[in-house]
Amino acid sequence: MKKDKNKSLLDDRRVTIPLSLLIALTLWMVVTLVINPNSNQPLSNVPVDFTYNATTYTNQQLDIVNNPDVKVKLQLSGNGYEVAKAQASDFIVYPDYSMVTGAGEVELPLRVKLRNTSLNVNATVVSPERVTVVFDQVEEKDFKITVEANNLTIADGYIMQGTVASPTSVTVRGPASEVDKIASVVARIQPSSDLEDMSESKLKTVELLPLDANGNVLQLQYATMDTTMAEVTINIYQTKELPLKINFINEPENFDESSLKYTLSQQTMVVSGTPETLANLSELAVSDFDLASFELDKSYSLTVNLPRGVESKDNVKTITLSFDTSNMTKRTINVSEIRTINAPDNYDVSVNTKRITNVTLIGPKEELEKLSPSSVVATVDVSQSQVVTGTENLSATISVPSSSTIFAVGSYSVECSITVKSGS
Repeated sequence: MKKDKNKSLLDDRRVTIPLSLLIALTLWMVVTLVINPNSNQPLSNVPVDFTYNATTYTNQQLDIVNNPDVKVKLQLSGNGYEVAKAQASDFIVYPDYSMVTGAGEVELPLRVKLRNTSLNVNATVVSPERVTVVFDQVEEKDFKITVEANNLTIADGYIMQGTVASPTSVTVRGPASEVDKIASVVARIQPSSDLEDMSESKLKTVELLPLDANGNVLQLQYATMDTTMAEVTINIYQTKELPLKINFINEPENFDESSLKYTLSQQTMVVSGTPETLANLSELAVSDFDLASFELDKSYSLTVNLPRGVESKDNVKTITLSFDTSNMTKRTINVSEIRTINAPDNYDVSVNTKRITNVTLIGPKEELEKLSPSSVVATVDVSQSQVVTGTENLSATISVPSSSTIFAVGSYSVECSITVKSGS
């Protein structure tokens, strides 16, 4: 047969049938998506915005305390094309807060409105249609963290010196009715194998527990803590018993301290500190005593001053110092021997005072009774004063060079004239 050259592709059934189907499908889509004004389609996972219209309850000094997180399904209707392109971000779903009149739990209907005003569709909330919200006055309160470290065993010769929590406090925020039930927040250290026979400090991560006034753990429903864990340092110190001594100040040069027969209210003290600190201590000079304030037949209460890092295990704050003065006496004399030392090279210092009267000396009876006033010297150390030209009263130290057991009490001064050396 001879082929008809005037025949087109549209005369071929193999072409026209698929083409017809494509055209029909296109027309159907145009009708259903564009022309059909009554298209319906669900839209899921649309989040509820609990902040929308929030002034309705915040103006009542209320806040949402149950932190709801809700997503809903919407039913969309309208132009098929518009419905098809709608997304969750095009809508605002929110609770109707008009029913809120005070604190408490309330079930609220959900409303929806268009966020994208260029979209021409209708939307209704299908599921869930209502949401439960808890309202209350919100309170924020700080609590100092208390560490509980019971039932821990410490090795012999060591003590638990204390505990330190980091952070030191925690902030609780939530409904006032719940926060007000909290009396304290504790970091409770539970016994464990690594906390037995402790001889060194430990660091533990501990859960924080809110307690009521009776010490019961509270299960917080809505209130939250800004941290739920704390790092607790358990400080373990070594203990050591050391003899006590006193430091005497303002004593004469070459004075024999052993001539002072004194006793302390306790001869030793049990102290605690790090092993490194205690290793170099063989005795404790717990306080200073000014020999110039000495009085016969008197006891003195002295504040205990321990070296840094050392503490009294029994928390001793003071000790009593007593002297045996049964073989001691006092004597008042006038001192005429007055000397100056350590004057600056460019100054002349001359003593105007001829005699220091009523100088009180203390020492052994027999030695003090035989003492000649000429054996007593008053020394003015000019380097211990601010030197200015003119007449100044400078402090004087009283000593008995021939004795190692006699000392002066009280304070004394002499008048001195200070001039600049000629040529300086």
